[in-house]
Amino acid sequence: MKIRYIKIIRDIASDYARSLTLVLAIAVGVVGVGSILGGYAVISREMTANYTGTTPAEATIELEGEISRALVDSVRAIPNIRLADRRATRTAKLNVGGRWYPLLLFVIDEFNKLEISKFRQVSGRSEPPVGTMLMERTALRFLHVGEGDRITVKMADGAPMSVQVVGTVHDPSLAPAPQEQAGYGYITEATLRQLGETQGFDQLKIRLVEGGNSVEQITAQAKLVANWLGQQGHKVHEIQVPPPNKHPHQGQMTTMLSIFVVFSGLLLVLASILVSASVATLMVKQVRQIGVMKTIGASSGQIARLYLFMIGLFCGAALLIGIPPSWVGASLLSNSVANLLNLELLDRSIPIWVAGVQAVAGVVIPLLAVAAPVIRGSRLSVRNALDNFGVSATRRAGSGWVIRLSNWLALSETARLSVRNVFRQPARLLMTLGLLAAGGAMFMTALNVSAAWDTWLDQLYAQRLHDLEIKLSQPLQPDSTLARLRAMAGVRRVEAGFSTPVSYADTGSYAVSRTYPDKGHGSFKLQALALPTQLIKPRITAGSWLSDPQAADVVLNQSARKAGVKIGDWVALSVGRKTASWRVVGFSEDVGVPATAYVSIGALTRVVDPANLTPVLRLAFTKRDKSFILRKMDEIESLLERERASVSSSQPTWLLRNAVSEHMKILVNALLAMAVLMALVGSLALFSTMSMNVYERTREIGVMRAIGATPVRIKTLIVGEGLLIGFLSLIPALMLSLILSFYLGGFVGRMSFGTPLSLTVSSLAGVVWIVIIGVGSYLATLYPARRASRMTTREVLAYE
Repeated sequence: MKIRYIKIIRDIASDYARSLTLVLAIAVGVVGVGSILGGYAVISREMTANYTGTTPAEATIELEGEISRALVDSVRAIPNIRLADRRATRTAKLNVGGRWYPLLLFVIDEFNKLEISKFRQVSGRSEPPVGTMLMERTALRFLHVGEGDRITVKMADGAPMSVQVVGTVHDPSLAPAPQEQAGYGYITEATLRQLGETQGFDQLKIRLVEGGNSVEQITAQAKLVANWLGQQGHKVHEIQVPPPNKHPHQGQMTTMLSIFVVFSGLLLVLASILVSASVATLMVKQVRQIGVMKTIGASSGQIARLYLFMIGLFCGAALLIGIPPSWVGASLLSNSVANLLNLELLDRSIPIWVAGVQAVAGVVIPLLAVAAPVIRGSRLSVRNALDNFGVSATRRAGSGWVIRLSNWLALSETARLSVRNVFRQPARLLMTLGLLAAGGAMFMTALNVSAAWDTWLDQLYAQRLHDLEIKLSQPLQPDSTLARLRAMAGVRRVEAGFSTPVSYADTGSYAVSRTYPDKGHGSFKLQALALPTQLIKPRITAGSWLSDPQAADVVLNQSARKAGVKIGDWVALSVGRKTASWRVVGFSEDVGVPATAYVSIGALTRVVDPANLTPVLRLAFTKRDKSFILRKMDEIESLLERERASVSSSQPTWLLRNAVSEHMKILVNALLAMAVLMALVGSLALFSTMSMNVYERTREIGVMRAIGATPVRIKTLIVGEGLLIGFLSLIPALMLSLILSFYLGGFVGRMSFGTPLSLTVSSLAGVVWIVIIGVGSYLATLYPARRASRMTTREVLAYE
């Protein structure tokens, strides 16, 4: 090996602490890039594979009557129809451990001949006998129910019935049960009849031969089928066309992972900045060595290649250290997202291109970062290099303002010296502060966004002043039932209304929605309220709230608002096949509800027969705690049963809040993981800075020892400098966190609710980060401080 490369290897070995710091800094960036890219690649692939593997229906046509098998066979014969099947979806309730939960029941025609909207059997029976059911795997875990257990199920018009769980399935088209706070069951039509339902299959699901990737073509074909059904005497209630071959959460998850990719790239760039600063300092330290090498014939190019070779060794070691943990990180991220989306990772392998990107990024970015100091140092003339003594006449322990500040603070001599030393290398100080501030900003941003999410969810209780919402399958008869509900102990107020699916009438003669099979994602609801209402108070962002009980006024929330619609405009809304025009009087922001249009009962019932609407009861109690609400729920449902009022579903407001809050966990956890990695890079930067400071001031420390400074005082001096740098980073970290929290909160809010989250500053985030920065700064300076305090006077004065 050429002697100059032996020199570089000896330089690396002679200062193993610095070398290890630089390798770890690059390795942390490599881990971040690999973890995010690996998780992104796996989830993107598996999300598509899981969802399209179910052969989802491209359109669902809901009819008002029952669908026979002969009708399905006739639909299959229509041109451009590749697959057709009949289904039914019903809402019910199930009782586990004395508590009622919402239950979404999917009624399947032939379990063993599924061709469309399929699910995979996990265990137990593949087809449930009459009186039994299969359950989705996340529902079993959420409800703490085991295969073979019996649960009580109650339909709106039926009596409670004991149903045995005889099998488990996986349906990736559904959100995990904890997110919806509900169960999912799969039954036969015969079981549905046993549960008291008289209406059988009423959903026609289709897939096309051509045009299945276009919403417009799917909608057009579905309308042709609907027209044909109308000609056969069947009434079409609604056409549902969700985004084709796209998981309900695919857009949000892809965008979120893209943000993490950007942050991971930033992490590697910050690590490279640390490497660049360290190499620049090293070259300044070795200026006279460079002069000697040039004296004996070394060219600028040879010297530049020499130091680039050293960085290449650092990068190679960082890749060896960083790539294996990144696979673990990618696995953890993909598993977390898979649980969030109810996916099964059929192929957990990380694509080879991820390692390729890591290798390129982990080598190219650090080399580009160090290019400037390497070229600058290698091009020094022999005279300038040999005349360098490593000390500048203008470099003092702090400028005039720093000296005046330290004197004004009336600090001890050691503390004043620490303050002055911190500002001796402004460029290095700014680099260290920047890296520490980036880590702190990410950490506080994660907790700020989490706090903003909680604050936003808390508004749900201010907007939904009712504690329980009950949907009935038929209007209340007689009206005295409402009087009995209002007279119950603990009931503060009761309001009745209606709810129904709705769509904009520009879709033609049929109501067309973008609703997914779970009836929640992509849905558009119309809520008819008894004015003046005291239990629904959405935040009005423009215009005004409903006031005239007879006026055809409508308030649209953020998810229902159509582009270009302004206050005072008229919009045409379709309920079933009934279309009416409504004047927009306001826009609102709602928490935890889908796209919603609010109108008055009086205005709606002039257009639509109340018998075709879903009655809704909203009840406010004197107490809002969970246990009290659960007790009142049992009493109210018992009363409604006695009054022969069929309860379709009941949802306490706290259950809705829990369901929405589940969606935030993965985002906060991923942000905190990135914050930890950035904080680690910042700590390494501080460690590197203090180590370089100690090296540069070796002879100065010797002079201090010679005139009486004790090892304890030297150690206190160095630790004080590190702590001061750490706490100085708090100010830029706080400012940067406010900016990041504002923009990231806006993105998360628009992605989840269609409106940005408000800027919220978490006091816990600031306190925790102050503790972290204090402990981290102390630990980062501990080694350099101990090294400085253990130097003997003879060693440091002999140092060159």
